Amino acid sequence: MAVEPVSRHRTAATGRLSLREVVAELCYFTLRLSGWLALTLLTTFGLYAVFFMALGAFSAEGFFAHLANLSVRFGEAEPARQVIFVRQLALVTLVLFLIVSAARYRSLAAVFSADPAPRKD
Repeated sequence: MAVEPVSRHRTAATGRLSLREVVAELCYFTLRLSGWLALTLLTTFGLYAVFFMALGAFSAEGFFAHLANLSVRFGEAEPARQVIFVRQLALVTLVLFLIVSAARYRSLAAVFSADPAPRKD
């Protein structure tokens, strides 16, 4: 009677994963989630760029003129007003991030699904 070695991989009978597979799945999930977060955050910052481009009539000169105006006024403001501005900016950024996240909820659901992502090759 031949005895087969115990496999370190998922067995059909138990359905359990080996430690190596669990770590691999966790790494894969972490990479997909961090990619989703990075893309969502970059989109949020891109909305600021589009806002300043719109203020500057979609020209490079107007864009940089408005950014220079903002930076000069921020630098000359009192420290208490700078803190208030930074808090308001953080709040607006959070709201924009949540709006972009809501628009991308399907891709976030794909990160949390058990199905592997479709391959593009």
